[in-house]
Amino acid sequence: MTRSLAIIGTGRIAHEHAAAARALDDVKIVAAIDFDPAVAQAFAEQWDCPWWGTALDDLPGPVDGVIVSSPTALHRDHALDAIERGCAVLVEKPFARDLSEAKEMIAAAERRNVVITGGQVLRFLPMFAWARQAISDGILGLPVQAIERRLVDRADNFPWWSELPAFLISHWGSHSIDLLCDLLNDRPDEVYCQADSVRSAFGVVDDFSMQLKFKSGARATSAMSFSSRHAVHDLVLIGTDATLTFDCYRSVAQNGEIVFELPEDEMLARGFQAQLADFVAAIGGAPSLASARSLLPGLAALDAAERSALGAGAVRV
Repeated sequence: MTRSLAIIGTGRIAHEHAAAARALDDVKIVAAIDFDPAVAQAFAEQWDCPWWGTALDDLPGPVDGVIVSSPTALHRDHALDAIERGCAVLVEKPFARDLSEAKEMIAAAERRNVVITGGQVLRFLPMFAWARQAISDGILGLPVQAIERRLVDRADNFPWWSELPAFLISHWGSHSIDLLCDLLNDRPDEVYCQADSVRSAFGVVDDFSMQLKFKSGARATSAMSFSSRHAVHDLVLIGTDATLTFDCYRSVAQNGEIVFELPEDEMLARGFQAQLADFVAAIGGAPSLASARSLLPGLAALDAAERSALGAGAVRV
């Protein structure tokens, strides 16, 4: 059975979803929606969508699901509109502007008995799927510490950033926290975050360092910046029995020896395909790897990190 989807917000990330849909046999994006009609039309023509427009209410017929990839400040409204129509919803990250919005969206979906999932694509990348199973099998022993660096040289700015005062924490930190919760099957207990606006034209966070302590006692440190003249993205997971090193998004090494590797383009493409396949399966009644309710521990920690960075000091989750 082929599932029909609409997509709201046809910017860069929407093209990743469209490419994933084209690679799958049981899903088709049939509607492209954007506040800018020219952008919606161009997307529809590129990806063979039979309809495009500027509002979900204008759809000429029903769809099985909606992908919300609009600016974060609009996620709540667009998700609630889709839920009211009885449509399953996949909401891109950051899932919502804050934890209260996220809970409102989840509650609305549960009242209507419709699927709602989060666009946490890192959960679906083959490298992290491999690691999740290996960690579950005990390869690390007891997790001790995670160290992540994500550093680039970016001076571009987009207007929607101005709606997120803690922008980079929300944007990249949401991936970082959610991934660790998923890999370690753990919940953050305390968060401390320091942040600055270095290059942002809007005065939002574009450089931060963050420390998390998990319920198990494991610790994590993340440093992310748009101001590094040396680009690097890696993650190290230290356990009592082994160390896993991730060269994002290309390979995993165990104690320094590569044990899983794919070209980066293939790694990301397969991740988006797996994420969309998971959403389509959930519409059919299967459990989802990224159900919105499963995101809540990470979203609570993200909310704590944003409050910490904006002056609250260390925050208990």
